Amino acid sequence: MFGNWFGARSAEKKGAPANAQQEALIEAVRERSKEDPLIGAKLGSKEVYQRLLNDLRSADGVHIESVLCALGALAGYACQAGLRAQAFAQGQSETAPFQVIQTNDGKQYFFGDQLNHAIAGAQYSVWGIAGGAAQHAGAQAFPDLNEIFQHTAAVVGGDQFGMPRVSAEHTPRHLPVIYLKTFWPKLFPIVKAFCPTPAHWPILYGLAIQQSIYTSKDIIDPAQALRIVMESAVPMSKVDLARL
Repeated sequence: MFGNWFGARSAEKKGAPANAQQEALIEAVRERSKEDPLIGAKLGSKEVYQRLLNDLRSADGVHIESVLCALGALAGYACQAGLRAQAFAQGQSETAPFQVIQTNDGKQYFFGDQLNHAIAGAQYSVWGIAGGAAQHAGAQAFPDLNEIFQHTAAVVGGDQFGMPRVSAEHTPRHLPVIYLKTFWPKLFPIVKAFCPTPAHWPILYGLAIQQSIYTSKDIIDPAQALRIVMESAVPMSKVDLARL
């Protein structure tokens, strides 16, 4: 079940590093991780960020709101995926860390303290890394994270679930769930190669968000960038990707 859930069997064949140079890089990362446990997340974040930029680039350039939305969605879901993988490694059910809620349409959503901690409570949480980047980039105000959590719980299973509440001028081109479904299977083999430790998966995406906020600070207010990230991350941490 674990292999099927994360798409590891097929995705590793399609997306895993294929040439000797990439394999040598990953081996070097493993060696350096003895001194810096987060080196894989740091280097992997650059690889993931660049690939995402390339895939989202159009004739008009890169739509930064869409990049932020995609990275937020991936970071949020990575929190869930990391907890699932850790539970599986400990011989538990993949859903053991969560409170599972089933809505009238038959879909499942995942809540719980461990998941919220990974998003916003841990030292290297998505909120911690992204918020720190926004502050460093000059943000003067921050979104109300508790309100985002409350809104997500209130609209779960409804039409408003997973719709970033941002101004029209900063609306991403697609919903977070579209970016999640598109890029999670494509990027997960890379993430897993750089970060064998599941707890580091959301850190990798958090660092990619950090880079995105820094590089776009002259294009979009860092506070607005942070809102897009968290409005995408929180709901996508709850979804059942296998049933989407």
